[in-house]
Amino acid sequence: MPQATYHPNKEKSMCCPNTKRLVVLIGLSFLLALWPGCKGEEKVSEPAPETQVVEMKTMDPAGLCPQTRGTSPAPEPYTGMTNILPANKENLAAGKQLFHQGVQPVTCETCHGFKGDGFGVIFARMQPYPRDFTCYQTMKEVSDGQIFWIIKHGSHGTRMKLFKELEEGEIWQLVHYVRHFSD
Repeated sequence: MPQATYHPNKEKSMCCPNTKRLVVLIGLSFLLALWPGCKGEEKVSEPAPETQVVEMKTMDPAGLCPQTRGTSPAPEPYTGMTNILPANKENLAAGKQLFHQGVQPVTCETCHGFKGDGFGVIFARMQPYPRDFTCYQTMKEVSDGQIFWIIKHGSHGTRMKLFKELEEGEIWQLVHYVRHFSD
């Protein structure tokens, strides 16, 4: 009786022939989902003509909260602005939808994370790291107008893009949702 011989190449091709295809398709799907926000040629936001450029720090020596970051202050009249929309369930729900799905080409969640803690799926590739909205000590010092300004115009020295296509009301809804993380 002939003895069976082991053929590694034959065994690989016979076992789960669609596994390679599945792994490749999953990998490609993941890359395509992140593609718009992860292009190598992407540049950091340029400062608006009215802004002052300041040094950025990523992390406080004592830890992540509070974050000591030198974000450029918003110009007047933004500095003193407060949210013009009521903080009701409808505006919070609309802000949530924008944060997690609606803002394109890259959602806020991609960088700032599902929980708003700054640990989105691409945070490790970003310097400085995205803002942690869950830190009350940091967020209490940031005005509504400052958040509005950064969403609309980006944040110089970071990968925070400007979102000029958002309507003013949508930005205010996002401000409410961003604030809810530290409440």
